[in-house]
Order: sequence, then structure tokens, then C-alpha cells
Amino acid sequence: MPLPLTPAAIDAAWLSRALATNIPGLVVRRAEVRDVMLGTSTKIRVEVEYRDPAHARTLPSRLIVKGGFEAHSPILAAMYLNEVRSYRDVAPLVELRTPRAFFAASDPSSHQSIVIMEDLVQRGVTFCSPLRPQSFETTAARLRALARYHARSWNAADFAAGGCWDWVRDRFSTHSAAYQARYLEPDIWAGYVGLPRGAAASASLHDREWMQHALARLGELDRAADRCILHGDTHLGNLYVDTDGTPGFLDMQVAKGNWSLEIAYHIAVSLDLADRRRWEGPLLETYLAALRDAGVAAPDFDAAWQAYVRALAYGYFIFLINEVRFQTEAVNTASVARFSAAMIDHGTKQALC
Repeated sequence: MPLPLTPAAIDAAWLSRALATNIPGLVVRRAEVRDVMLGTSTKIRVEVEYRDPAHARTLPSRLIVKGGFEAHSPILAAMYLNEVRSYRDVAPLVELRTPRAFFAASDPSSHQSIVIMEDLVQRGVTFCSPLRPQSFETTAARLRALARYHARSWNAADFAAGGCWDWVRDRFSTHSAAYQARYLEPDIWAGYVGLPRGAAASASLHDREWMQHALARLGELDRAADRCILHGDTHLGNLYVDTDGTPGFLDMQVAKGNWSLEIAYHIAVSLDLADRRRWEGPLLETYLAALRDAGVAAPDFDAAWQAYVRALAYGYFIFLINEVRFQTEAVNTASVARFSAAMIDHGTKQALC
């Protein structure tokens, strides 16, 4: 069905049609937009009343409608579609705590893709903050959750043509390569290096030509390695803790890639610098043990450590060139500092030469 392009178009009639695609007979009697949260994607909080008392008892009274409602949205159409497919075609088949989604669809006649999900604020979850580093225990719990998630698609036959996940793109696909190339233009790269985030990194990591080579090398290694479906963006701003203590994951941007890209990204960006130096080895072993428990022939620690060290460069690049419409300069600066310190500690630059 056509999808709304403005918050004003999200009314009771449209919500009824959308929600009834998965819940036959559902009718929304009243809908009122309570909040519009702008960002990469727009999140619109809607208070609803259902006609059927049974739906009122089993469904939340507040919903989040997430999609592209801003001027920049048309250029992000592929990203919005990927999130829809993450909720519709991946989340139901894997073991990973995510918000309950009631509708996920894309409109081929426009840039729009929309997910309607529960409002986690109403449910009382605890959201993580990129500016509040995590403890060993909370990070270990997330790594065990990610291991079970990765194991479900580890070198899966479903990636082949005709499989249910044949649409999942490589982390270093043409789309990602084009994204990277844009920010590796000399003037653009220099602009980001000149920001506070650049000052938070070692000057030895300001080398644009090395960064270009490092990303190409990571792509080569990724294509030759074990592959699984990655969440795609496991920084703390996309994470929460559910009311029962289970780690939760938001804003999936699934991609096919090697586990190390996700695990190095998550460990380095989640921990205080001093804690990361003490904990990263044990945390990596926690992840590998959870993979084995899930039936995966996980790499040995030494091989995994080498992959981890190299993969740190990917997270560094993502936050060094991250636009402030996606994350604040404070978040980008803190994240770059964490990745830079890890890369210097472990010789990532030399490992990718």
C-alpha cells in the first residue's frame, strides 16, 4: 500500500490498514501523534485506541512509526529498506532481542519504508548511552547474544541465490564501497580530521591513503572468511537492556560479513579505554565460547585475535567520518578516541599494511 511521507498522514485509517496486514480485523479507533523525533530516520510516537477490547488488552497503547520523513530521506532509501527487511525477514528467524514489530513494508513508488513497533519507553527498558561505557558483565552478555545470533546464519546456505537471505548485501559491497569513497575524497577527509574527533585520534591515523588501503584490505579478508548476518551497527546508542535484564538491539542495518567486524566494533566502542585493555581478551574468548556452545566451529583464539585487531580499523573509519546528523560531535569524538587507542595498542595499522 502507499506509505505516508508526512507525520500528518499517520492517522487512524492508515494505521488500521497497516496493522491489519498482520493482525486481521484490527481497527484503530483513534490515533494521536505525541512526539516527532528527527534523525537519520524519523521516529513518530503515536497514542492509539483500538476498537476491539481484545486488541486493547494485548497490544500497546503507544506505537513508534519509524521511516523517512525528512528532506534527506530520499538519499537514504536503501538504508530504510534494509531496516524493513531486517525486522521482517531476519528478526523472526533468529534469537536476538529486538523491539516487537507489528508492520514493516516498503513503497516502491517512493523512497519510503516504514516499521511500526512497540514504544520501548512505555515498556520501561533501560537505554544505553554512547557516553557511558559498559561493565564487563553487560558487555559479555551482549557478546553471548551476538554469538547466538551469528551462529544462526554462519556460512548459511540461505545466502545462495534463491535462499531466504540472498538479498543480504556484503558489508563491503558496491553500496558500502560508494559510501566509503565519498568520505575518502581528500577535502572531505581533511575536514573530518580537522574536527575535535580528529584531535582525539593519533595523528598517525590521519593518513587518508592508508585508510583507503585498509578498507580495501578488510574487504579482501572479509570475502575470504566465515560469513554471517551482522546486526550492522552495535554502538551503544542502538542498545538497551530489557526489563528482565536481557540485552536488546535497535536500528538493525543487517549485512553479510565476518564476525570480527561486529565484535571489534562493539568491544572497542563500548568500554572505557583502561577497561578495554584489561577485558578485551577475556571478552573475545567469551564470544568464541558462546559460538562453540551454539554449534559453530569457531576460530582459535590466536586467529580470532588477529581478525579482531585488523577489524578495529573499520569502526575507526565509521566514527571519524560520521556526520553530526547521525551522532553528536561528543559521541563521534569519544568513539574515535576509543578506536584510536585500541589501534595504537595493537598495531592495527601495521597489521593491515
